[in-house]
Amino acid sequence: MPKFGVKNPVTTLMIFLAIIVLGGFAYTRIGIDLMPDMDIPVLSVITSYRGAGPQEVESRITEAVESMVSSVENVDEVTSISAEGVSIVTVKFNWGTDMNEASNDIRDKLEIVKRMLPDAAETPLLFKIDPSAFPVLIYGVSATDSWKNLEKIIEEGITEKLKRVDGVASVLAMGGDTRKISVYLDKERMAATGITGHEIVAALRAQNLMNPGGNIKSDSIDYLLRVPELFTSVDQIGEVVLRSTSNGIIRVKDVAQIVDGPGERSEESFINGKKIYALIVQKQSGGNTVAVANAVKKAMPGIIKDLPKDVSVNEFMDSSIYIQNSIDNLKESLILGGITVLLVILIFIKDFKASLIIATSIPTSLIITFLLMYLNNYTINQISLSSLVIAIGMVVDNSIVVIDNIKRYTDRGVKPREASVWGAGEMNASVMASSLTTVAVFIPILFATGLTKIIFGQLAIIVSMALLASIISALLLVPTLSAKFLKGNTPDEVRELQEKEKHSWLSKLEDAYVSFLDLTLKNRGITVAIIFGLGFLSLFLFKVVGTEFMPEQDQGRFSINIELPTGTRYEETGKICTHAAKIVEKLVPEAQQIMLSYGSDTENATSMLFNQSKASNTGTINVKLHSKDTRAQYSADKRFHSIKDIIARVRPEIEAIPGMEARFSASSGGMSMGGSANFTLNIYGHDLEKGVEYSEEIVSRLKNNPHFHDLEISQKLARPEIVVRVDREKASSLGINVSSIASLVELYYSGDSTVKYREGGDEYDILVKLRPEDRQSIKGLGSIYIQTPTGEQMPLSNLATISEAKGPTKINRSEQTRYMQVTASVYGITPGQAVKEAETIINEIPAPSGFTWEFGGDEKERVDAFILLAQATIIGILLVYMVMASQFESFLAPFIIALSLPFGFSGSILAIYLSGQTLSVLTFIGLIILVGIVVNNGIVLISYVNMLIERGYNSKNALLAGARNRFRPILATTITTVVGMLPMAISTGDGAEVWQPIGWSVVGGLIVSTLMTLLLMPTLYSLFQKWLVPEEQRM
Repeated sequence: MPKFGVKNPVTTLMIFLAIIVLGGFAYTRIGIDLMPDMDIPVLSVITSYRGAGPQEVESRITEAVESMVSSVENVDEVTSISAEGVSIVTVKFNWGTDMNEASNDIRDKLEIVKRMLPDAAETPLLFKIDPSAFPVLIYGVSATDSWKNLEKIIEEGITEKLKRVDGVASVLAMGGDTRKISVYLDKERMAATGITGHEIVAALRAQNLMNPGGNIKSDSIDYLLRVPELFTSVDQIGEVVLRSTSNGIIRVKDVAQIVDGPGERSEESFINGKKIYALIVQKQSGGNTVAVANAVKKAMPGIIKDLPKDVSVNEFMDSSIYIQNSIDNLKESLILGGITVLLVILIFIKDFKASLIIATSIPTSLIITFLLMYLNNYTINQISLSSLVIAIGMVVDNSIVVIDNIKRYTDRGVKPREASVWGAGEMNASVMASSLTTVAVFIPILFATGLTKIIFGQLAIIVSMALLASIISALLLVPTLSAKFLKGNTPDEVRELQEKEKHSWLSKLEDAYVSFLDLTLKNRGITVAIIFGLGFLSLFLFKVVGTEFMPEQDQGRFSINIELPTGTRYEETGKICTHAAKIVEKLVPEAQQIMLSYGSDTENATSMLFNQSKASNTGTINVKLHSKDTRAQYSADKRFHSIKDIIARVRPEIEAIPGMEARFSASSGGMSMGGSANFTLNIYGHDLEKGVEYSEEIVSRLKNNPHFHDLEISQKLARPEIVVRVDREKASSLGINVSSIASLVELYYSGDSTVKYREGGDEYDILVKLRPEDRQSIKGLGSIYIQTPTGEQMPLSNLATISEAKGPTKINRSEQTRYMQVTASVYGITPGQAVKEAETIINEIPAPSGFTWEFGGDEKERVDAFILLAQATIIGILLVYMVMASQFESFLAPFIIALSLPFGFSGSILAIYLSGQTLSVLTFIGLIILVGIVVNNGIVLISYVNMLIERGYNSKNALLAGARNRFRPILATTITTVVGMLPMAISTGDGAEVWQPIGWSVVGGLIVSTLMTLLLMPTLYSLFQKWLVPEEQRM
């Protein structure tokens, strides 16, 4: 390569210019997102079974679906939730499974399952988990005079327009008052007239049809015949005739009250105390979050301008801001790292032209990488940019080594053209080997599975692409530019340079280093003993450093989930939640907006799918803080406070509110597998009562530990129930079956909304159910009338026993076995330390017969990931050893180089400990990167020593001369890599929590391992010289 570049400079420059143009174009086309695209291999089957309790849903729906889907190929785990009226079976497949094929297989199984389900069960629906479906933007829409019509204003004035914005998949309006036509049945009037609820629904359905009547052909015209019988006004609903009797006509309005309005309110939302509709904007799958958010925000002013003057639209959440800030911070780290690297090169090389030539390898390598990223459909995200920041200090290493050797020739008076060919040619093997060792260490990551491969597979590929690009730059572009722009020195200039060099600070540092190395070579045994002794002592740091799966990210948002006793009416829930929101407003001056929502008349299948619970007794306070860089301006003491600090400030006041439980969670980036809680305990066993009792005992013990907060048990037996046990024999004697009673109770209390009212192109529910005042007591339930086939009206209390009970809110299952979860948020210690403390506590509590437990969530993911990454590290070290063994044609030389790795790991752990980081998946990735970097310096040093021995040097002189000659490039490449990553390690902006651990682990490990390369490696080489050096050349 060097010879071709020097011989064909114009061709070489045009090749690189073409790559730069294409790479620059590719960069402008690469999308921006927080994390790499994740195709999560999870499908959920949702089946509605209205009116059924959790236990009935489990036995009649969930078990049937589970048994079928479990037999599908590549299924890893099957879990389920059986709740009131709904079954959710979640199927997790092995990573790498073709999800289109898996979806088809599940659909085939569901066709079989449908025939096994009760008639009242709805058709099972297949739902795919898509991380990109989470909200991009959330707006709060409020109004004064227009509130009554706000739902229609939002639909026509905002939603429909936003749906036309490029990249928007859906716009959902939630909360507020939804128009509903309520038909409130009067049970006393119905009993007096003999009218039943089913009769009313049937009459409304029969009088609200759009029937095709066929065609009429007259002469040359073909007429379409229609018989429209849709309601044209709300008043017509009350006029529907139910019966004609001798006493006159009985109409709907005679036995029911017709109300046109928002219906019975069961859920409300507020932002900063102002009642709102929440407007949720979702992007299309695979869409660019930042681009979609920008497009929506650009369109919004024009949309708002056309709304009534009293309607206000306020942005509550914009997920693109955190993404953009994170990317901007990483770009700053990239630019700052690049500038610092250039300054370091200039200091060491002391030649402006040579420094500029080396500097060209940075943009060249990065632009080539951008081109390859574009061709691989990668986005600019936290991982890909972190990869480039990691690479920026490494891509110049090869160029530094090459140009340092070229300058050694030019400084001796060799012409630049010959010096470029010879100097680069001599470094060809070591440059290739050192880069390939770094690439080799990443290969095992590509064979990983799960989240580790999705995230860090991309890091491995991007760093490898940058390094391979740097080889081309170092061996082709650098010699070409050196031959053109470096100048040769005359004999007088050579002597002048040599004299000047003797008095430079670098030469003095070299002299000091060589003198110290000479001392260590004379005392090899003592040197090795001291170094290995210190290395052994550093192992104790592993016990001190905490562990976790992923560090939490401060995204400037946290939430408080409030839960009152099960069954609490939504009005009471609203009072408590409003009081809590006012406390937050008082205690958190850093809050930019506070969003409060509470209540929901039924469990929502989608919310349960994401482990969220919405009911009449629950509420959520979402707090949006000012950005990190301005947060201190709003705090009472004018200091920056993290999310954890603010939660700790608010928690005591909120938890002091009587009659409620509060659980805090911070939005942390979406990489956690355990939801908002970072501690999860799974307890397996069939008996619900024993399981709940056991779980409650564990929770009561954990509450005494100050590190565990927001403790929650997924399974509760506190749901108040009214159980209607029909006397089957008595009912049968009267010609009444149980299903007709159950159907009527469901109609009266849940309502029927199958009939619709259409007006102005919109469709509204006509809800038929008992009056609110008739649905407020057990006595009222017993007094509803059941009609016998003979027309006799019979109170329900005469046909059934009505009693109060408590039942489960939901039933969780895993691998067709019941289980419950205990979750918590851990503060003050790492999740790994929390697991150890919890394990001690749980072991003190005897488990009921048939019950087992294990840690799940993030801890399970951490253990699996650590095992996977440990295997990847070992395989990576073996591959690196193989590459070095091939280069040196020796088994011993690469072993000596590899001995610096443990000390590098010790340096990493020390840096992690001192910087307050934890041992997470991210720090583990830093350790893997370190393996590839650490050996590079050793390769450069040992290669040069071997070359000197081949030229006749004895081992000691070769080691001292080699150490002196390679000292500067080793020091330069180390410092450039360190300073290139230092901005990433010390960054405090948005997203810093992700890349800080990687930065510190590499910086700490590289500093320590470089010292080992310069001191331990020559010492070990001399100890093993018997097998490395010919006898006559040994010291």
